[in-house]
Amino acid sequence: MRQPTDQAAQRPAHQPADDLAAPLPGPLLRLPRPVRTIAPTAVVLLVLVPLAAHDPDFGPTTSRRANAALMAFGACALVFRRRFPAATAAATLLSGQLPLALALYGLATRRGTGPLLYLLAVLAELRLFVPFDLGDISNPSSLANLVEDPLVFGAVPLALGLTAHQRGRTVSVLAERARLLADRNRLLVEARLHAEERAAAAERARLAREMHDVVSNRVSLITLHAGAGQIARADDPAAVGETLGLIRTLGLQALTELRGLLGVLVPASDQAPSLRGLPTLVEESRQAGLAVGLTVTGPGDGLPAPGPQVQYAAYRIVQEALTNAHKHAPAAEVAVTVAVEPDGLRLAVVNSPTGSDRSDGADGTDGADGTGSQLPSGGHGLDGMRTRADDLGGTLHAGPTPEGGFAVRARLPLTVA
Repeated sequence: MRQPTDQAAQRPAHQPADDLAAPLPGPLLRLPRPVRTIAPTAVVLLVLVPLAAHDPDFGPTTSRRANAALMAFGACALVFRRRFPAATAAATLLSGQLPLALALYGLATRRGTGPLLYLLAVLAELRLFVPFDLGDISNPSSLANLVEDPLVFGAVPLALGLTAHQRGRTVSVLAERARLLADRNRLLVEARLHAEERAAAAERARLAREMHDVVSNRVSLITLHAGAGQIARADDPAAVGETLGLIRTLGLQALTELRGLLGVLVPASDQAPSLRGLPTLVEESRQAGLAVGLTVTGPGDGLPAPGPQVQYAAYRIVQEALTNAHKHAPAAEVAVTVAVEPDGLRLAVVNSPTGSDRSDGADGTDGADGTGSQLPSGGHGLDGMRTRADDLGGTLHAGPTPEGGFAVRARLPLTVA
């Protein structure tokens, strides 16, 4: 016989909240888990089992004892609804409507849609239809009674359980996305900080390299001219004045280039050091007593002129090589060759062997004697030249020649991306 409607409508409203997988605000969720696990079982045993034992219409059979036993069996099965939801739903098919509704809700919440859920849902709906006489649907009230239990104790718990299951999956996905987003943001921050540190270190190295090239060359020439002024005859004021003028010119050039490097004075592109300044650079070395020859060829027909960055790097490499020659081979003859070819800009600074030559101009050693031997060496010349070539995608080789001199040879691309 069908369970009375007024009794059935009193319980499913709040009881299924016990099986929500996702945490929801509510006093029930703050209870210890064992209490929440046995609460439905206790309610069914204390309320529904006594009703089934006294009312023959309250249960799936006409026997009060059978109804009470089946209701108690369903209540005990609910204890395992969290660990074995499918088995619990199958076991409660023989019990009353409320244990079956709770079991269906727990199964849908934990397993979601699937063949097993569909099978048990069909069996549950058939079980809820069984107590009815299908011929007794002569009026709307009888028809409503026919679909009431399958709807309230079957379809509604399943729909609520599937909604809770989908909500739990959505919360899990969102939590995982939030975690991944936090990890990505952390990695981005670390990468940005690392990039900033590398950029700052690269900029410091670039400024140090530029200042080394400018200061080393100009100050070396100033030192040489000052030494020449010291040994000039007192009765030759013209030579002393010329030397002082050269020192003043070199000092002004050094100050101008240093201001440009530090951003105080940014030179125009046509004033930046380039291949056009090589004759002046070579002439300054000649005036300081170094025998220097310059040969510049190209670009030929159809070849583009080297870009500003390439010309700037070539100028600085030649400048540093001449500075090293002043320091370590002041009595040698130096040949500077610059050629613009299809595969790039090639330059060479080669000095002849001398008795005082030490061949390596960037190792921190000085010449044997003479004015050049008094010039200090920081030991960074060759490293700076190689870095300039590498930064542009070129190559630079420096070392002794078979004749006993020293050569600096570089190949630079004509343009830089």
